[in-house]
Amino acid sequence: MNNIFGRFLPTDSLLGKLDPRTKIVIDFFFVIILLFANSWLTYGILIFFVAFAIYCSKIPIKVFWLGLRSILSLVILMMLIQLLLTAPSDQSDILISFGWLRISSTGLINSIIIALRFFLMIFMTTVLTVTTPSTSIADGISNLLKPLSKIGLDTKTFALLISMTLRFVPILSDEFSTIVDAQRSRGLSLKTGSIVKRTKTLIPMIIPLISVAFKKALTLADTMEIRGFIDAKSRTSFHQLKFQKIDLIVLIIFTVISFSIVYFSYAKL
Repeated sequence: MNNIFGRFLPTDSLLGKLDPRTKIVIDFFFVIILLFANSWLTYGILIFFVAFAIYCSKIPIKVFWLGLRSILSLVILMMLIQLLLTAPSDQSDILISFGWLRISSTGLINSIIIALRFFLMIFMTTVLTVTTPSTSIADGISNLLKPLSKIGLDTKTFALLISMTLRFVPILSDEFSTIVDAQRSRGLSLKTGSIVKRTKTLIPMIIPLISVAFKKALTLADTMEIRGFIDAKSRTSFHQLKFQKIDLIVLIIFTVISFSIVYFSYAKL
């Protein structure tokens, strides 16, 4: 299991029993609240909230590391850009000076904040996907967007596309891992040579991956046609979503935390 995105891991946990709409709303507004945080106190509150959510999910921490590993190189790149391109405010702000290269404490703090934001967003998204089946996520999105259908938007088709995407991402990830292992068994190495050479070795793997993706898409289309699927607008759901008391309690707790973040961020203004 090289990629955790889109995978559902059934557990008898509190988060697994929550309504998918509750988790989707929390995950959406968590990203917005994360942008309001501007002090170590507010980030500390968010870190505690995410850590508590991971604990309540009863999912091993190594699973969340798999979700983070896929974008770790991007996070490191963003940190380096902030670290190298942030100009020092004054001479006392300079930590390291080597020729034209000047690393400031402001750049170091900004790079840490960017990495922290990425980590928290990935962890919260992983909590959503591993504790909620893709069909439930699609039903939750469709239900939350239902008011938009009154103005002509096809929300059910959009929810269906989200569900298919969540299903196909882990499948294609496993297929790509299989292709890579097959190439390695033939003596191909992806860890030696220059970047250009390693990039060229990946090109022959893209063609079979695209072929597998088309085959699975055609199989899915045939399956939907055999089962009488016509369009998503007239589609009904066998599982009805039920908003329970625990969902209300969790939303109230998250609302209190959100207002606390906003208050501590702008209390000095």
